[in-house]
Amino acid sequence: MSYLLARVESFGRFEGEALSAEPVMGYGKSGEVPHEMHNFSVASDGFIYGYLPKEGGGDLSRLGGSKGDEEISNVTVIFISSGFVCGYYRNATVFSIPVRHPDKLKAGNSDIYCRIRVDPRDAFLVPVEKRVDEIQPRPKGQFPVLYGDESSNWVAWFEKWLRGFEDVIESEKKRRKWAKAVERGSKARKLALNQYGAKCECCQISHQDSVRSAVFEVHHKVPYAENFEMRHLDVSDLAVLCANCHRMIHKMPDLADIRALQRYLELPVMKSL
Repeated sequence: MSYLLARVESFGRFEGEALSAEPVMGYGKSGEVPHEMHNFSVASDGFIYGYLPKEGGGDLSRLGGSKGDEEISNVTVIFISSGFVCGYYRNATVFSIPVRHPDKLKAGNSDIYCRIRVDPRDAFLVPVEKRVDEIQPRPKGQFPVLYGDESSNWVAWFEKWLRGFEDVIESEKKRRKWAKAVERGSKARKLALNQYGAKCECCQISHQDSVRSAVFEVHHKVPYAENFEMRHLDVSDLAVLCANCHRMIHKMPDLADIRALQRYLELPVMKSL
């Protein structure tokens, strides 16, 4: 497998955030709009098209290709900003000549031409709070793109880092699947409503008709991220809350302490059922 390491501006911009780090490339320092701003947006044809700074990555011979090849596949592309991994592609296709973005997108007043195409299932944007791993050994210089293979030290570091990162992703997928099936599933909702009735345990609002009672949700008092693979559905772990109170309880220090939320909202503290 061949690798490209691309040095770009912070991908925080692509999520509508303020730039989270000092500009690291010349165009960033000059205030120009980064052309890679859509590197993790799905185009109308179902693919993601990636821009590489200064049209880097066009030497397909350094990616295992031959003279005259127009594209090469099975390339891993790693994006770093200020040395930290902020996203990557697996199994990407790299073009010898940049192609116009199929949706005719622009960066400022300039057309965006892309060097890479990838299936969205093979594109991974590292969450902002997890962009804490600096690629090692950190390549020196002001390069836009570096080529590499399995013999490159930074490739070996990335593959080791990736195993840990993908474990986190897989665990999160399992947790969300568990949450959907148990925390918010119809079985848990029916169990809680049968036990506690169609009444918010916090604000005490109550509805009996099927339309208005749709505001009630099931709250798991023990965070479902804790031992989620070994958890069993237990009505004592559940509470019925209206949608507003449910969202507020998740902002409280103790998710199980509904009385604390009542005190915060200056509501009458009701005795437990």
